[in-house]
Amino acid sequence: MSSADTPSDCVAPDPGDCAMARLREAQAICAAEPEASFENVWHTLVLLDEPPVERLNRSLVRGRAIAVHR
Repeated sequence: MSSADTPSDCVAPDPGDCAMARLREAQAICAAEPEASFENVWHTLVLLDEPPVERLNRSLVRGRAIAVHR
């Protein structure tokens, strides 16, 4: 897979194209690392498409929600 095909670089007008590129990359990673969880690989690739500040914000919101429920 070329670097232009990686989901984190995907700027295709059709979101389905990015999803298919992400699917291919997740499958390739799982094929190379059989012990890896496909769901975890997929989720990580999705997060890599988000800006770092958005990832941080989501983590903080999730952490606060967990603290409230304890």
